[in-house]
Amino acid sequence: MKVAIIPDSAMIILNPINKSKHKLLSLFDRMYKEGKNKEIIEEYKKDVHKSSKKSHTIEGINPYKGIRYCGYEAPSGVLGRMSKIGPIIDEADAVIMLTGNSPNHMYNTLNELILFGSTGCLNAQRLLESQIKSRKIPFLKLDYPDTREDIINIIDEENSFLKYLEDLEKGKVTEPYQIKHAKVVCKDKISVNEFEEILYK
Repeated sequence: MKVAIIPDSAMIILNPINKSKHKLLSLFDRMYKEGKNKEIIEEYKKDVHKSSKKSHTIEGINPYKGIRYCGYEAPSGVLGRMSKIGPIIDEADAVIMLTGNSPNHMYNTLNELILFGSTGCLNAQRLLESQIKSRKIPFLKLDYPDTREDIINIIDEENSFLKYLEDLEKGKVTEPYQIKHAKVVCKDKISVNEFEEILYK
């Protein structure tokens, strides 16, 4: 199956797909293969500090393609993202999305960026999620981890999802995927007595 990931730079969800029998749909790979940005990418690979002093733009992006996925009055950043990522979602047989952020930083900024990628524009992410749900394809939405246990759960959840996709492709299963490690976030803590009062009212 063709599996797209959002963000496609998140190593924690990218590596398991590369190790599986599924095909990874990657925006970065597609732009690189198109050949329009090879020089820019190669320059960054040679010397990040040197290339960061220059202003680079990604060539070949027609933001008006994004009108297919959102209104023309949307900000140019949203139109640009949707013009590149929207067609990938159209092609995908399944999607894995890592959303949100965490106030509990377990690693330094660079390591977190490599592991989890950049969630980017929230509005574009919401549009992508709406597009995915309208297509009714298998969709795994993962919450940004707060703890090391959350990271283990993310990897376990993705491996289970990829196994589900294999079974789905072979016709072994027909029912929708059921998430096993749903993250429960409780912002307002209450005492046991208050809980009992609510429970037995």
